[in-house]
Amino acid sequence: MKITAIHRIFISAALAVTAMAACRKDYRFQDGYSGQPKLDTAGISQLDTNMAKIDSSGFADARKFPGLVSVVEPRLNNVEVELDLNYKVPSPAIRISVVPGNWMSTGLYAAPGELVKIVVPDNSEGLTVQVGAHTDNVSNKTPMLRPGVIYTRKLLLPGVNYVRNIYGGTIYLIPTGPANKKVKVLFSNVVKSPDFVLGQSNDQAWKDELRRSNVPVFEMRGKRLIITMYRKIMLSMLEKFSAEAVMKKWDEAIEKDYNEWYGLSDDPADPRDQAPGTPHRFVLDIQISLGSGHSGYPCMAYMDWHSDFLDTAVINKGASWGPFHEIGHNHQMGSIWSWSGEDALGEVSNNLFVFKIAQRFGRKPLRIYQEDFVAPALAFAATVDPNKRFKTVTDVFGRLVPFVQLFQRYGYGMMTELCKAARREPRLSYIDEVKKNFFFVQASLYAKTNLKPFFDQWGIVVSESAVEQVKHLPLLTEKVWEKDIRL
Repeated sequence: MKITAIHRIFISAALAVTAMAACRKDYRFQDGYSGQPKLDTAGISQLDTNMAKIDSSGFADARKFPGLVSVVEPRLNNVEVELDLNYKVPSPAIRISVVPGNWMSTGLYAAPGELVKIVVPDNSEGLTVQVGAHTDNVSNKTPMLRPGVIYTRKLLLPGVNYVRNIYGGTIYLIPTGPANKKVKVLFSNVVKSPDFVLGQSNDQAWKDELRRSNVPVFEMRGKRLIITMYRKIMLSMLEKFSAEAVMKKWDEAIEKDYNEWYGLSDDPADPRDQAPGTPHRFVLDIQISLGSGHSGYPCMAYMDWHSDFLDTAVINKGASWGPFHEIGHNHQMGSIWSWSGEDALGEVSNNLFVFKIAQRFGRKPLRIYQEDFVAPALAFAATVDPNKRFKTVTDVFGRLVPFVQLFQRYGYGMMTELCKAARREPRLSYIDEVKKNFFFVQASLYAKTNLKPFFDQWGIVVSESAVEQVKHLPLLTEKVWEKDIRL
């Protein structure tokens, strides 16, 4: 039997109606919502906020570093942390390479993969939570001793917030800036970090706490410096030092051999001389992005640097070279006088701080006796050649010699006046010759002597315009460049 065209049209129309009916859905919503919407204060979206659930995907890596936190370590709830946001920020005129940031320690630690609940009070916008102190990205390292990025940051809003780091880590709060107020933040599902806090912790009680703790990473906190260390390594060193003496020593060194030497203070008459209001930080890691240690916020170094921070006698001798070296990098004034180029001071001016602390204790750094760089530098300076240049001194330690000679002859206060003048310089310098001119003029003014012969002997070329600025001063006749800094 043949199907007519009319029959085909009728069948097609019926199928179309059936298909449309099958596709029709009844969403039963009003104004785009299915029921009353819940306010998401933390951007958690569909995150399961069941605190009992643990993301174990990072356990294998976390076990290697920074470490797991045993289930016997108590998980704490509704722990109140009060933040004092009334800290001082230095003027941009401070002109050091790295001004300390504002990570605020909470004394708490997040176990790997466990969800942390954070309740921020109303009118407290602008806080960020960071889980993990080890912020170096080592993804380009071969072999990788730990995952490339093992810290987490998340913006917090007033109300309930959640954060999780599959590797765990020390918990910090980071404000956008200072404010004349204190903020109380509540944390849940956290563990106590066995930190030593200068002025609060008892030395022996803290050591006992560290032995009992299962938290792998902890802090030693002073007013000027905070050191993040590894518990397993420190356990074998606990009887060799006093934590109180160590942190007092580092606070003293930062205050006297960095801040005061640079003419900085906590309450200066001139705001340009404002010292940093937050502490420097040093974090020891199993792997870092550059060198055996590097500057920044925080400064980073490998695990074998633990002992460099702990012996106060070594610090006094200027023998704790690594930490002073990296914190020294943070204080370099490369935009005004610490020049670059073929005779760069990049790995030179940062090392002057070890000479400063040694001098304060009537000593000289052991390195000048242990390594043969002083004699070759003196031999170079003694030669008479108008065409010689400082770049010929290729040993960066040898390049320290002329600066130490000036300090030993005219006083370490030369650095103080140099840096104060640098903060008052109306414009930054991008030309190395201008930086050399600045240093020459300021050194001559402090010495009350035209130091052109000294600079000539070291092959540090300065312009006629710089010499013109100090022509009123008597010309140097003493052969300061022959001074052996070891004697």
